[in-house]
Amino acid sequence: MLPEPLRGYSSYREWLEAEEEFKGRVVFARLLPKAPPRPAPYEGAFAGVLRALGLTPYLHQQRALKRVEAGANVVLAYPTAAGKSLVYQAPVLQAALEGATSLLLFPTKALAHDQLRRLRAMAQVLGVEGVFPYDGDTPSATRRQARERGLVLLSNPDMLHYGLLPRHPDWAPFLARLRYVVLDELHAYRGVFGTHVALILRRLLRLARHYGASPQVLAASATIANAREHAEALTGLPFEELKAQVARTERELLVLLPKPLDRRGERRRSPLLEAAYLARRLAEAGLKGLVFAGARKSAELIARYAAHPLVRPYRAGYTARERRRLEADLKEGRVRVLVSTSALELGVDIGELDAVVLVGYPGSTAAFWQRAGRAGRGERRALLVYIPREDPMDEYFLHRPALLLESPPEEAVADPQNPVLCPLHLHAAAREKPLLAEELLCPEARATLKERNGRFFTPKRNPHREITLRGLGATFTLRGPDGEVLGYLDERQAYWEAHPGAIYLHQGESYLVRNVDLARREVWLLPALEDYYTEPRAETDLEVLSGEEVGPGVWVGRVVLRERVVGYVKKRFYTGSVLEEVPLEMPEVSFPTEALWFHPPEAVPAFQIPGGIHALEHAMIGLLPLFVLAERQDVGGISYPFYPRPLPSPGGPTVFIYDGYPGGVGYARRAARRFPEWLKATLDLLRSCPCEEGCPRCVLSPKCGNGNQYLDKKAALALALALAHPLD
Repeated sequence: MLPEPLRGYSSYREWLEAEEEFKGRVVFARLLPKAPPRPAPYEGAFAGVLRALGLTPYLHQQRALKRVEAGANVVLAYPTAAGKSLVYQAPVLQAALEGATSLLLFPTKALAHDQLRRLRAMAQVLGVEGVFPYDGDTPSATRRQARERGLVLLSNPDMLHYGLLPRHPDWAPFLARLRYVVLDELHAYRGVFGTHVALILRRLLRLARHYGASPQVLAASATIANAREHAEALTGLPFEELKAQVARTERELLVLLPKPLDRRGERRRSPLLEAAYLARRLAEAGLKGLVFAGARKSAELIARYAAHPLVRPYRAGYTARERRRLEADLKEGRVRVLVSTSALELGVDIGELDAVVLVGYPGSTAAFWQRAGRAGRGERRALLVYIPREDPMDEYFLHRPALLLESPPEEAVADPQNPVLCPLHLHAAAREKPLLAEELLCPEARATLKERNGRFFTPKRNPHREITLRGLGATFTLRGPDGEVLGYLDERQAYWEAHPGAIYLHQGESYLVRNVDLARREVWLLPALEDYYTEPRAETDLEVLSGEEVGPGVWVGRVVLRERVVGYVKKRFYTGSVLEEVPLEMPEVSFPTEALWFHPPEAVPAFQIPGGIHALEHAMIGLLPLFVLAERQDVGGISYPFYPRPLPSPGGPTVFIYDGYPGGVGYARRAARRFPEWLKATLDLLRSCPCEEGCPRCVLSPKCGNGNQYLDKKAALALALALAHPLD
């Protein structure tokens, strides 16, 4: 059943192609059937809570509640809208009735506040008091009440690290009665953020044991390949994984090819414009939807191009008040379409949606279906539109659209033994309570701690403040013309997106960066009338510290990365034509990390090396998310026609692909293990892309620091063939 405004049509495809703008451009369509869950009676320990709330669990929920009742740590790897929340809500409320406490952790404040509303409503029915938020937006009076009277605490890893753990004696009564720790949206805790969370959770569980508690951990995740393994890596505890295939309604998947601009189809209209037309069409038809873009600037541009009052941008970096208002506006119909980054990928309640539009492949099968699942929670059929960008991953799936339905989910990565982050957290743990030798998770920490009588202490006064959980480096505050706070960026983002002269997009409006105050970590913005946007140019250098061969001709090792923004380019809106290139000097960002590298075969002609290795590096990075659950911005690359320093490998021309975070988080090492498959996929991409000289769909990269100069697609294909031959 289609929504009321479309009742004259048999399908979303028919409705879309009835308009000349979209006619003939749906290149793949598939109707995904619903698989409704079956109710099941439950008479276990949480039955009284469910009866009082008037709820009957479904079969998959009943099975999960039984495992919770048996005392197991469980991770629920259910699809979106499968009812994961009830499996932890009922035990948490039962514990509160018995005077025990629970700590619920969410990756974002928005999710925590959304769940707070639901839990408080349930608690009121049961006569339970003591459900409190505890995050950066919580007033001091409410924080005090949470410490003194809290039974159910809803928080995030940031507040746990900065607020609760350093002051654990104040929370001793709460921690001593801690029965459940809930980790919602477990898949969000991956990469560098996941590594931080893994170390924070170990500190939490250590202090809970100190106060006599042994909490049970309940985790909920979107579908990933290694949910149990990932939960165990995050907590150090054993888990049981529970799965279910549930779909409450039909979904119609369409792949919409951007409009060709030439006869051969080599040039296509910008996917951002395509998404803007579609967002406008959804709003005009009275449908509610989300458009997911891959970057903050893309989300702002799509909303700007749509030029419709009911289409608005939404992304991280907005203030909490702005985000709450936009969420409410969509839920209550004052806005019809929100154009979002991954900020709305997670399960914030924004009401029932008719449509989700994905502008580009989001980097993983897990993220694709997590975003797709935001629509289709009611009885009506939902629409899912995938618009390929000019990007290697999108080109790969454009020629293999059935793989969107068939590809297995990827593995999430978190490394609690990260040699950079682990010592920082052990100093924080030692400040909370002196460490024993068996608690030194990483050997790098021992030399920096002080030992007395078999226990380890930190010489640091406030080690918690030395740790940045999200992003890289200190946070910069964005200030408007009157000094008002418009948002926040981490250090690396600030240098790339908000350098002097940059055009910064916020809420669909353009701002010119007037000044960057490095000492106070502030970026001052002015309203801008310019008809262009900016892209940074950067220089990167990499020094190898150590390495080992992990496969034939593939090396992995510790490196130091140095990166500096050296200029920016002004580009015209809509057309992307270059207006001017401006030199710039920004501070260098330097950190240790991990990289993989390989060398082209000696038989490859020397004249093919410079452009070939650069193009091959771009194509391989573009396809890396097929094999590792990493966002494209999580990794980087650099190619040397001749590497100028000593190497543990043969040396000469070298291609490096590295983790883009201090210490590395395992992406490069996992990718190296799958190098033959990865190389074959790259070879297939280079062969199938119809362009002659290279294009954004194969070897051009939006993240290239030198503006995609010196690329040779034909040489990259020759290199890939030569590299693949010994692996056959």
